[in-house]
Amino acid sequence: MKQFYFRFSKKSGRLILTILVVASMLGLLVIQVDWLKESINMQEVIFSKGVNMALQQTALNMSKDEELTAAMQNSIEKDSLINSQEVFTQNIITRLDSTIRKELDFYHINLDFHFILINGEDTLSLQPDSKVKNGELFHQSFKSPYPDSSIDLAVHFPERSTFILRRIGIMFGISVVLILFTMVSIFLILAYSRRERMFAQQVKDMIGNLTHEFITPISSISLAGNMIHARSERLGDQAIGQFATAIKEENKKLQRQVDRLLQLAAVENSGFEYNKAQVDIHQIIEDALHSMSFLLNQNDVQVIRTFQAEKSMILADSLHLVDVFVNLISNSIKYSSEKPFIGIETRNLEHTIEIIITDKGIGIPHREFKRIFEKYYRITTGDLHNTKGFGIGLYYVKTVIRAHKGTITVKSEPAKGSTFTISLPVLR
Repeated sequence: MKQFYFRFSKKSGRLILTILVVASMLGLLVIQVDWLKESINMQEVIFSKGVNMALQQTALNMSKDEELTAAMQNSIEKDSLINSQEVFTQNIITRLDSTIRKELDFYHINLDFHFILINGEDTLSLQPDSKVKNGELFHQSFKSPYPDSSIDLAVHFPERSTFILRRIGIMFGISVVLILFTMVSIFLILAYSRRERMFAQQVKDMIGNLTHEFITPISSISLAGNMIHARSERLGDQAIGQFATAIKEENKKLQRQVDRLLQLAAVENSGFEYNKAQVDIHQIIEDALHSMSFLLNQNDVQVIRTFQAEKSMILADSLHLVDVFVNLISNSIKYSSEKPFIGIETRNLEHTIEIIITDKGIGIPHREFKRIFEKYYRITTGDLHNTKGFGIGLYYVKTVIRAHKGTITVKSEPAKGSTFTISLPVLR
């Protein structure tokens, strides 16, 4: 089965992440608004049901009170403008208002209302000048004392919308505040992230510029050191020769630090360009060891090669893979407390080749396994000043291995050593 690898640049990844975050927030906002609409509709249904049930009970109670019903029938037939000042009509209004309010209170509807009594074309209203649409009225009929006649009780709530919104006001207010707070927070995070990226880019540019500025002086120092050393040999001046040797060795250390800075700049800017070709992994390992011959001899390193893999041809960038093995072997030497030992073994496994690099160094605590391949991370145990570096070596190693569709894993025990296993696909 073929595996597909999708690679995005950092800029594309940030753009995709930003789009996803904004889309998620807009989706959340749409869902929240829809939820608020549903809440308002539900409160409308609850309110209407409560009012209707209250009016049904009011009508039932009033239909049993024949004296009150007859008085209402008589009042409706008269002019409500004049009749509203009469004691008898005011008594009807007061009793009816009290009855309706009592039933509404039972359903927790504590809201001012206006009512209208209707019998055919005759009406009685407490506020005759108010203009109310029929859709805003709640109706309930009950029998009149006169044959084949009924009275329609219509109730209007002027502050109905405010009452419903007030019921969900707390949830609505909190929802709006949280949505606004989240949106503002996201935009602030994006703004701060952009500012940090700009600052980081400035630091990267500064490192790159400083590194390139160091190259010319280092070359000049190296040339001058070689000339001084050659002259000291001609003159037989051992003191000057020793000084020249010290200059050359320190200049090499400075050159290695500059190389690491250039590597750091490449890692930061994803500036890897892979020129892949068919290469023998065994030859790659030999090239790495040859390039480190001075360091290996200086530290009296014992290297044991066990090349068991019969299929060792891979498609790879030889320069980057050499740097991978140089990094791993350098770490093995750097973190060895006694005489360094390095074992390099290869073997085939299905359609891959495994390269196992073992040392007997100070080891790595188990809790550090997940982080040692992170950029800039360095193990917190020990004196960091005894082992120089920028914390990008293993990150660089993993980046290169992944670019070659391979994997790298580590096993280690403190004071016993570490084993790095690299798996790469072989050519068929």
